[in-house]
Amino acid sequence: MATNGKSEGADLRPDKQILIPATLVLIAIIACSILFTEASEKVLKATYSVFTHTTGTWYLWVTVAMMILSVYFMCSRYGNIKFGEEDEKPEFNNYSWVAMMFCSGVAGAVMFWSIVEPLFNLAYPPKFAEPLSRQSFEWAMSYVLLHWGPVTWPWYVVTALPICYIFYKRKKPVLRISTAAEPVLGDRVNGKIGKGIEIFFIIGLMFSNAAVMGVSVPIVNHALAATLGIEPSFTIEMIVLAISAVIFTVSVSLGLKKGIKILSDTNVIIALCLVFFCFVVGPTVFIVDNFTNSFGNMVNNFWGMIFWTDPYTEGTFPQDWTIFYALWMASYGPFMGLFIARISRGRTVRQVIALGLAGGIAGSYMIHAVFGGYTMYAQLTGIVDAVGILKASGGPAALVAILHSLPAGTMVLIGYCVFSTIFLATSVDSCAYVISCAATTRLAPGSEPTRGHRFYWAAIQAGLALAAITMGGLGPVRIFANFSGALMLIPIAFVVVAWFKMVKEDNALANCCSPEK
Repeated sequence: MATNGKSEGADLRPDKQILIPATLVLIAIIACSILFTEASEKVLKATYSVFTHTTGTWYLWVTVAMMILSVYFMCSRYGNIKFGEEDEKPEFNNYSWVAMMFCSGVAGAVMFWSIVEPLFNLAYPPKFAEPLSRQSFEWAMSYVLLHWGPVTWPWYVVTALPICYIFYKRKKPVLRISTAAEPVLGDRVNGKIGKGIEIFFIIGLMFSNAAVMGVSVPIVNHALAATLGIEPSFTIEMIVLAISAVIFTVSVSLGLKKGIKILSDTNVIIALCLVFFCFVVGPTVFIVDNFTNSFGNMVNNFWGMIFWTDPYTEGTFPQDWTIFYALWMASYGPFMGLFIARISRGRTVRQVIALGLAGGIAGSYMIHAVFGGYTMYAQLTGIVDAVGILKASGGPAALVAILHSLPAGTMVLIGYCVFSTIFLATSVDSCAYVISCAATTRLAPGSEPTRGHRFYWAAIQAGLALAAITMGGLGPVRIFANFSGALMLIPIAFVVVAWFKMVKEDNALANCCSPEK
């Protein structure tokens, strides 16, 4: 059996029973999307309608359940369970852990939506407000904070717990969603059911990451075109994908600790610099006041906002946004669960949840407060008619107009291009890493999938992203994200039930360490 020199018992060959079916499905989808674009888009739209309008409300309930579970696991005796030996130190320091988790969890999408989502909320506002009215400004940022805070991060940290437990406590030599569900499925995880769950997971994650890439690449296209004084083009998008591929190649060659870690650390620094610059040169007082007002409005109306389904009119705001985010974040749940598990050796349940929620929500709120606040200020004061640009030319063009209106706008656009390109490479790298973990025959703690295996899945990711870009617009992106979220609820349900079962079987609550000081 092939082994990794550092880890006895690892068989790093791809599992063909997972790799081949997943590949065939994805290649068929890519080919149909590129060759039969209109027909494929109609099929995807029909699927999207089913998930959002027929079953979408259930995803809101599951999202709230994830919020409750994350608080319960953090505050109860579950929080004392440690992933690893009792005297083991965390493998990564807090900064690097949060940086990798944040960069993998939100990718370049957070910068895009921090500007574009408030504009959509002003143009097509929730709660029956008139477009561009005072009420629309009141609600615009409040919903952004809801979607990128409580709706997002509980999905990630809760899904990570059973995977961390089975890998570091039960020492199962794989990082797979199906293995985390073994206490529920038994020996069937080694058969067709287990393989099927992994195939669902891979296809769902590919669609989810394609949605992120379908947003990120057109943004950089427009930003570079504005900076260079040329028209956006498909050629520029291909160049952006090629540059991301080069960065990804270097990252894969360096491995997890020197690749994804360094990219994530660097990108967080770039993001902080961009945020700090916009905060200082922008309307600082308005940004603080707007965030404070929006946060208070969200907290005061939390339950009414998250459970609002608008059943009495033909409005689609809850389906287009809150349910969309619930499905999208669900689609990333198993991926982030596997990735967080890989970087969380030596941490307790309480540390994983507290650091994950605090770091993720704080980072998201900081970016949205500053860039979203400036966007609303620019629209309110007439610096840029960003809503008009959004309606006429789309989200990427509106984003470029907003950033270009800042002092030293050209430099900000260049910084944004660098930031988004690195974010894109990090997203592809971490996604390929996790999928190759799931499709590797046998991993062991300390071992990693082969480089060739990771390159293989990265290439397929690029193909699916090309399909999303070929269809064009935010519509296909939403469809990709919702489709993947619906697929991911199947493995998520298994692993959460398995978590309770494993802890009970191992009497882990009685055997775990004493409460942290």
